[in-house]
Amino acid sequence: MSAGHLDRYRAKRNFSVTPEPSGAPKRKQGKASKHGQSKTLQFFIQRHHARRLHYDFRLELDGVLKSWAVPKGPSLDPHDKRLAVRVEDHPLDYGTFEGDIPEHQYGAGHVVLWDRGEWEPHGDPQAGLKKGHLSFELRGEKLEGRWALVRMGKADEHGKENWLLIKEEDEAAAHGKDAVVTELRPESVADQGDKPSKTAVRKPVKAKTVNVQVAELKPSRMPARIDAELATLVQQAPDGDEWLSEMKFDGYRGLCRIKQGKAKIHTREGLDWSTRWPVLVRALEKLPVDDAWIDGETVALDEHGSISFEALQNYTNGERQQADGVRLALYAFDLLYLNGHDLRELPLIQRKQLLRELIPGADEDGLLLYSEHIVGHAREVFRHACQHGMEGIVAKRVDAPYSGRRDRNWLKIKCERRQEFVIGGYTEPAGQRSGFGAILVGVYDEQGGLQYAGRVGTGFDERLLGSLLKTFRALEQDEPAFANPPTGQQRRGVHWIAPKLVAEVKFAQWTKAGIVRHAVFVALREDKTPRDIVREAEQRSAPEVKEDDFARQMPSPRKQAGRRNKVDQSSPVTVEGVRLTHPGKILFPDTGLTKLELARYYQSVAPWILTELKQRPLSLVRCPDGHAGKCFFQKHAGQGMPDAIEPIEVPEGEGTAQYMMVNDVAGLVATVQMGVLELHAWGSNARALMQPDRIVFDLDPAPDVPWPTVVEGAQLLRGLLQEIGLKCFLKTSGGKGLHLMVPIRPEHDWDVVKDWAHRVAAHLARHIPDRFIARMSKAARSGKIFVDYLRNAPGSTTVVAYSVRARDGAPVSVPITWEELEGGVKPDSFHVANMAERVQKLQQIDPWKDIATSRQRLTKAMLEAIGDPGHLR
Repeated sequence: MSAGHLDRYRAKRNFSVTPEPSGAPKRKQGKASKHGQSKTLQFFIQRHHARRLHYDFRLELDGVLKSWAVPKGPSLDPHDKRLAVRVEDHPLDYGTFEGDIPEHQYGAGHVVLWDRGEWEPHGDPQAGLKKGHLSFELRGEKLEGRWALVRMGKADEHGKENWLLIKEEDEAAAHGKDAVVTELRPESVADQGDKPSKTAVRKPVKAKTVNVQVAELKPSRMPARIDAELATLVQQAPDGDEWLSEMKFDGYRGLCRIKQGKAKIHTREGLDWSTRWPVLVRALEKLPVDDAWIDGETVALDEHGSISFEALQNYTNGERQQADGVRLALYAFDLLYLNGHDLRELPLIQRKQLLRELIPGADEDGLLLYSEHIVGHAREVFRHACQHGMEGIVAKRVDAPYSGRRDRNWLKIKCERRQEFVIGGYTEPAGQRSGFGAILVGVYDEQGGLQYAGRVGTGFDERLLGSLLKTFRALEQDEPAFANPPTGQQRRGVHWIAPKLVAEVKFAQWTKAGIVRHAVFVALREDKTPRDIVREAEQRSAPEVKEDDFARQMPSPRKQAGRRNKVDQSSPVTVEGVRLTHPGKILFPDTGLTKLELARYYQSVAPWILTELKQRPLSLVRCPDGHAGKCFFQKHAGQGMPDAIEPIEVPEGEGTAQYMMVNDVAGLVATVQMGVLELHAWGSNARALMQPDRIVFDLDPAPDVPWPTVVEGAQLLRGLLQEIGLKCFLKTSGGKGLHLMVPIRPEHDWDVVKDWAHRVAAHLARHIPDRFIARMSKAARSGKIFVDYLRNAPGSTTVVAYSVRARDGAPVSVPITWEELEGGVKPDSFHVANMAERVQKLQQIDPWKDIATSRQRLTKAMLEAIGDPGHLR
C-alpha cells in the first residue's frame, strides 16, 4: 500500500484524540470469495452525522478505500442520480469503524456502519476512475446489483470532484417508496465483534451514569439560549394516540441550563431567575450530567401536594413562606440537550424517554419531579383534570420536534377561562375597602394599541391591596395608556399607570364589546412582557394535523389569520408617512390579508427587503382589486406615481425610459397603496445598470417533478458552481421552484453574463438530460427542471427576496440556508401569516448576511470553464 495515498487522511486527524484508525495495514488487498472468484474487493457505506448528515461510500482499490460523501444517500431508483463528492482515500480498516468522532475533530459526529459487502468492477477500475466513469456490481447486505459513479466535471484547485452515484436498471432496482432504502433499512450492519458501544449520550461522572441508546444523534455545541415552545389555546382536547396529555401546571416556566455541572434557571423571556430559586439550582446540579437543557415549570406545593400559585408568588417576591409544609418543586417535561447532543429534532416521546432516565420520578428531596403523561384519551384526561380542580391539560404531539415557538404541536385546554392582562389603572377604594377598589386591564391589538378589557375587583387580600398600591403609585401618569379608555362615570376616581405590570386573571367570558365578565385576580406575572399580552383566540377544536406536518421546519399558515381586528375600510390611516386608503380592504380572500396588514408586513421585513431593492429598477405586479381580481405587469413609471417611489432613467431601445425604485420603507408602503402584490428587481443597480452584480438561475420544475428532485437539482447546480469557484445563495421563489443567486462584481456587460449563464444551463441539460432542460419548450419539459437563465438580461427581473407573491395563501419568496433546504423546507413553507416567526430568527441568523459583501469576480478562467459541453467531463 502506498503511504502517499493516506497523507491527506492522516494530516486531517489527531489520532491521540479521535478513535478513528490511523491506517496501519492489517491485511492484503482481496481475499477468498464465497462467490467463486479468486479475489474480491470490499465496499462499505457509513452513515455520518457530522455538521450535516451524509453517507460515506467507500470502495476498496489500490490498498485503500476510495471514498465519496453522498449527502442524500444511495437510492434504488435509477432515475435518482445522487450527488457524490469525492473525498480523501481512507485506510482499509476504516471500513468497519463505527462510533463517535469527538467535537473539534475533523468530521466530528456519529458514524454508523450502514452497509458492507463485496464489489466487482466492470472493466479496469483504475481506468474507470481516471476517465470519470466507474461501473460495478455490489453484493452487500442492503445494496445489490449494477451501479455507476460518473464524474460531473474536472477537479477544482483543491482537488474536489463532484460525481453522481447512479443505480442501473436491473432486478435490484426499485421505484417510489421502495427505492428509499436509507429510510427502509436504517439499522447498522456491524457485528457485535466489530461494533463499539451504541451509547451516543453518556455521563461517566457524578452519582450515576445516564446511558441512553440514541444512535442517530450528532454532536453539537450547547446553545447559549433556547426559545420556549408555547401551546395554542383550543376549546376541545384532541382525539387519537398521536397525542399525549400532561397536567397544565400553575407556575412559572423554567428553562434550565446546566453547563459543566453548574445550573441556571431562565424564564420564557430569557431572564435569569436562578437567585430566586437557589434550592432548585442546587438540585439540578446534583443531576448526573455535565451539560443539559431541561424544560419545565417551577411550582409551589402545599402540605397536601397541591400546586399553589399564591405561595409561589411569595417565594418569587423573596418573602418567607406563609405556611409550614409549602415547598418549591420543578416539574420537568422535556429534555432539549444532553452532553454534547441537541435533542430538539427527536420526536417528543423519545425526548421524554431520555428525560425519564435522567429524572426517574422524584429526587430524594422531592425538588425535581418528572412530568408524567398519558398517551391518547385526551378528552377523558381533561375531564378528570377539571373534576379534581386542576387548571387544565396540555396535549402534545408524540412525534413532534421541539420548535421553540407557538405552534399546533402543543395545545392547551383550560378548565376555566384564564389569561394575562396588562394593568393600565386602578380605582379608589369604596366602603370599608383599603388600598384600592379595582384594577383596569387591557390587551394589545395587532396594531400595537392597548385595548381596554374591563375591571378586576376581587381576588385581593389585605396584604396584596397594600403592597400593590405602593407599586401602582410609583407608576402613576396623567394620561391613560389605553387606546380606548373608559369614559363618563366609568372614568371617575381612576388613576392611570404606565402599562408595565401583567396580571393573571380568571373570568367567566368575553362580552361582544371585548370586556371580561366576573373577573378574579390570580397573581402578578413577572415572567411575561406586557407588549406580548394579547387576547388569546380560542380555536373551536384541536386542528387537524397531517402526517408530514412535523417533518417540515416551517409551519403551514393558518387561514383566516388576518380576519381579526379589521380596520374600517372607509377610514384612511397613515403608515410611514404614506396615506393608506381603505386599509381594511382584503387583498387575499383565502387568508383575509388586508392592505394594512400587508403594509405592516413590509415594515417588519424592511431591514432585509430594502437591501435587495435599493437603487435597483423595478417591475411591479399590480392587482388593484386584490389577488382574486385582474393583475397586470408595470415596469415604466406613470403619471401620478407616489412621491415615495423614486424614478430612474434606464437605457431602452434607441433612447431611455423612466423606471421605478423603492429605497425606503415609505416606498414599500406606497406600493401597497398602489395595489402592488409582487416586487421584481433588476440584477444590476443604478451605479452600473449595464453591468450586472447578480447572476440568477431559476429552477422551474414541470408540474410532475417531485420536490425532492428539485432539491437535489439545486444541490447539483450548486456543486457545479462551486467547482468553477463561485459561491451561490438560495431562496424559495414563492412558487414551486428555487432561485440560486450568484453575487459578482459588476465588471461584465449583460450579454457576457447571459451567454455564460446559458452555457451553465446547457451544460447541466447535456450531462443530465433526464433531469434538466435549458429550453423553454413546454412540450419537452415533462418530468424535468427548466434552468431559466433568461433573467440575466437588461429589463429582465427576478422576484425580490421577502416579496409577497400574487398567489393563493399570500406566499413569500424567502432566503434560506442549504441546511434548511436539506432539512425539509418546502416551496409553500413561507406565507405572510407565518413570517413573524421567520423575522424573529433573522435577528440571529440571516441566510443572506454575506450576499452584499460577497464580491466575487467572474474571471476569464471561469468564463472559459463552461465552453464546449464536454469540457467539464
